[in-house]
Amino acid sequence: MRPIISIVVPTKNRYVYLKYLIRLVDSFKSDELELVIQDNSDNNEDIVNFVNSLNSSIVKYFYSKAKLSMSANADLAISHSTGEYVCFIGDDDGVCRNIIDCVKWMKKNEIDALRCIRTEYIWSDSNNNNIQINFSSACLIYDKPKLNYKYLDPIDELNKILKKGFQTIDYIPVVYNGIVKREVLDKVFEIGNTFFPGGSPDISNGVVLSFFTKKLAYVDFPVIISGTSKMTGGGMYKKKGRSVTLDQVDFIDQSVIENWEKGIPKIWAGRLAWPESGIKGLRYVNRIELIDKLNKNYMFAAFSIYYRQHYKIAYQYTPNKILFFWNMLSILFSSGFRVIKNKIMSLLLSNHYVGRLIKRNITNIIEAEKILSEINSTVSFVNINKIS
Repeated sequence: MRPIISIVVPTKNRYVYLKYLIRLVDSFKSDELELVIQDNSDNNEDIVNFVNSLNSSIVKYFYSKAKLSMSANADLAISHSTGEYVCFIGDDDGVCRNIIDCVKWMKKNEIDALRCIRTEYIWSDSNNNNIQINFSSACLIYDKPKLNYKYLDPIDELNKILKKGFQTIDYIPVVYNGIVKREVLDKVFEIGNTFFPGGSPDISNGVVLSFFTKKLAYVDFPVIISGTSKMTGGGMYKKKGRSVTLDQVDFIDQSVIENWEKGIPKIWAGRLAWPESGIKGLRYVNRIELIDKLNKNYMFAAFSIYYRQHYKIAYQYTPNKILFFWNMLSILFSSGFRVIKNKIMSLLLSNHYVGRLIKRNITNIIEAEKILSEINSTVSFVNINKIS
């Protein structure tokens, strides 16, 4: 029987997280899903023994010893999957067991792509210098489910993140930490034999999907768990101020370096890699007229703040110096306000963080999912409410 959902996981040298994820999905014991592992590790003997010991019909394991880019490994993962819908996650991420009911609801309502409320699990090895967390580790951060959903316009959402300099993916359709119908993904692949036309797979895929997704839904309860670990983003994305030159990045193709967008410094940092990959997505679907809508002043302002050692480069490249400084002030003000709010909430409410709920001392993704399953026990796709 063809599975209704494929959970695909490209991985490399990160078995410490992957084993927990495999155990988690295998515990669902459903023939309606498959877990596709695409491994590019240096030595896979350990995980092969682990998978064989499980003797699971759910887990489909594939291995390539050839050196692959992050995008190429992700391409292989999806290509090996067979489900009607696809969910691409990292090996330190997770999914909730309600994902099968969620996809059935999507199928019934002819939904092409789905995003869910952001639910975060912070692994115990996550560094406290992490600029996005800077709070705790071994914890689960989530919102109380409200049983609501809404439809979004993919192109409207794309225009919103263009105005933000491609510094976020917000609510565009994405297969990474999202769910997408295979028929839609196939249309993307037919253009140029890839699902991920940029060096950073998530945003390049999302930009392209925005043009093929007819019906995009957002649900405000957990379906996918976003993991943050010491090795998130190749171990370099999340640490404050961490950047490297392109030739120091071992998970991108040489073609990415050779075809790097003019007007963007050749530095691999999240604040530049995302917009560069987003532009590649626009080129992939031949929508180059939208490149001019990218707010580069905002992009370089964010880059200069998060990578202060590159301030002079950001100032040199930014098109409008006045708007550059204005955006810097805006970002600094909003960031400062959030920091103050977070500290006040942390002092007043020990179980809250940024206005969200937090559970501490959660040692792995299996425990995190168990807590969310108990929370989701009140969630039914029969009585879910549509909001405008």
